[in-house]
Amino acid sequence: MANPLDSLKQQLQITTNDTVKASIYTQMAGYYLNPANITNAYTKRINPENAINYTMLAMHLYYKQNDTTGMVNSYSNLSKAYRTQRKFAQAKWFILQANTLSRRQKSIPGIVNTLTDLAAIKMDIKDYNLAKKDLKEAHRLAWRNNLIEQDSLVKTSYTRLYTYIQVPPSENVFQGLDESIKKEELAYAARQQKLALMAKLAKKQQGKKKVLALNKRAEPIKTAKPVIYWETPSNTTTAPDSLKTASI
Repeated sequence: MANPLDSLKQQLQITTNDTVKASIYTQMAGYYLNPANITNAYTKRINPENAINYTMLAMHLYYKQNDTTGMVNSYSNLSKAYRTQRKFAQAKWFILQANTLSRRQKSIPGIVNTLTDLAAIKMDIKDYNLAKKDLKEAHRLAWRNNLIEQDSLVKTSYTRLYTYIQVPPSENVFQGLDESIKKEELAYAARQQKLALMAKLAKKQQGKKKVLALNKRAEPIKTAKPVIYWETPSNTTTAPDSLKTASI
C-alpha cells in the first residue's frame, strides 16, 4: 500500500498556490498525529515533532491569508502534538487559543471540540473539577444546537471523567444532566421573558412621562389679573405732583 505522504509531497512540489500548500501541510500533520501511524518507539518520538513542524508551516500561510478556521485547526493540531509528548502546559495554551478563536468566530462546533480537548488535557493533569466544567458547557452547547456527533464525543469524555470522580445523579450525563440542562434552559427563557416584560413596562411609563411633560409645556401661561380699586378718592386727597397741572 502506497504511503499517503509520498503523494502529498509530490503535490507540494508542483503547486505554487499558498492555499493548496497550507492544506497539504495540514494533511501531512494529520498523518503524523494519527495514532495508527505510531508503530514503534522511533515513530512515537518523531511523529509529534513532524506534526509540529508541518503545522507551523501551514499556520504561517493561514495567518498570511487571515484564515481563522485554518488557524483554529492549526492550534488544535499543535495542542494534540504537545499532548502526545506529555507537554501539557504547551498543549493547554494552544487549545485555549483555538477555543478563543472559535468563540470569536461564533463557531459552536469549534467551541464544543476545543472544550472537549481542553477537558481531556485537564484530566491528564488531574484538574477533574475544571474538566467537568468544560464538558458541561460543551454538552450544553451540543445539546442546544443538536450537534449529535460532537455530543457523542463529549459523552465519551464524560465516561473517562467518571473513572476518576463520582458525580451526583443530576450531573450524570447518562442519567440526569440532559434533564438538568433542559430545566436551566427553561428557567433562562422565563427570566429573559420577565426582563423583556419589565423593559416594555418601563418604556411605557417613560412614554407617559414624556406626554405629561409635553402637555404641561403646551399649557398657556396663567397671569395674575390686575386688581382694580373702584373707591372714589376723597376731596381731601392730595394728588401726586406728577398729576398736578401746571398753571397757564
